[in-house]
Amino acid sequence: MTNSKRPTLTERRAEELRMSIALTARDLFVAEGDTSATVERICEIVGIAPRTFHRHFPVKEDVLMPLLRRSERVIVQALDEAPDDADPAEVLASALTTELARRQVPEYDHQIMTLIITTPQYRLRFVEWCESLSEPITRFLARYYELDADPFLRELPARLVIQTLRQALIHWVESGRSGDFDELATWESRGLRLALSGLTPRTASE
Repeated sequence: MTNSKRPTLTERRAEELRMSIALTARDLFVAEGDTSATVERICEIVGIAPRTFHRHFPVKEDVLMPLLRRSERVIVQALDEAPDDADPAEVLASALTTELARRQVPEYDHQIMTLIITTPQYRLRFVEWCESLSEPITRFLARYYELDADPFLRELPARLVIQTLRQALIHWVESGRSGDFDELATWESRGLRLALSGLTPRTASE
């Protein structure tokens, strides 16, 4: 039996509105090449009042969080569904770029990531989002490696994986190689192999 409950119609509509606002803000930011568009401007395009915006987003800098949370769901699903005999580094590299690869708009996504990473307020949200992946990545790694029983040491490999993800995306932005998802995945894969090299693989009988 599961304790999860299906969202109500009101909750689904609220989530749909949050996503609509987030997509509008994202497109506006990319079109203008910066994140200076005001809440009023975003609201005018969506067709809502500023008070409605702030009911869902206390501050404007939270507006892209629905997009990051959507990516998080995709990543977690990919990790949870990975076969037991998979290569952990390859699974992680693939999961972390699944959303980008599926969209197939590399230059557009490169612009989005550039704006997020180069704008301090949005970079902070990105860092906070990355931290939210610690628990599912730790759960994933525990399927393949012997992790320490101490909570601090047990979580460290996941945090190293998250740092590798961040640095690969930052390198992708700073390199200007906007159209090459394969190269991004390669950087992640190589970095992840290094990050995981100190872990002890679980034996097949465990």
